Amino acid sequence: MEKSVLVTGFSPFPGMPVNPTALLIERLKHRLPHYRQSVTFRYERLPTTWAGREDVTAPLRHKVKPDAIVHFGVDGSRPQINIETRAVNRATCLKPDAAGAMPASPKLDAEGPDERFSTLAALPLRNAMRATGVPADLSRDAGAYLCNATLWDSIGSGIPTIFVHVPSISHGKRDPRLCLASLEEAGIALLRDLARRL
Repeated sequence: MEKSVLVTGFSPFPGMPVNPTALLIERLKHRLPHYRQSVTFRYERLPTTWAGREDVTAPLRHKVKPDAIVHFGVDGSRPQINIETRAVNRATCLKPDAAGAMPASPKLDAEGPDERFSTLAALPLRNAMRATGVPADLSRDAGAYLCNATLWDSIGSGIPTIFVHVPSISHGKRDPRLCLASLEEAGIALLRDLARRL
């Protein structure tokens, strides 16, 4: 029986005029459309807006009904890839989204728990990425912006979910940050490892 994985990146947002995850999923779409005919990947770019949680991301989960979700987001403050293992019931009211809006509340769910934990095995996915030579670690801090909110919502949907934070990408030979090609190889390794275990 064929399985499906929803793979998402994000559009640009204030402070990140070029979001590497938007570039990444376009490259992954061409490199890895399926896995041995048994697992199909659906690639989508999400809006970096609070309204997009309800208007785009939630309907997308309902429409695709994937067997697993891998969200990619960017954190320019980190030098390595981080696989997030936890989302918290918190939304920052200090940083506007791509539409200039703030979250309606400092909590994502007024009656929800304080935290939710990723429901895909993070350690083997981290190891698969590390095997490509890129630095990758596990993290319990997905922030309080839309990356955290998206992970929170997808875990809450009951679909096995993980969130992968990537660093901002290199802009030249003297820039020590990871290049897009390295992120691409790491992303392929993660998706192939996940597909083998579905």
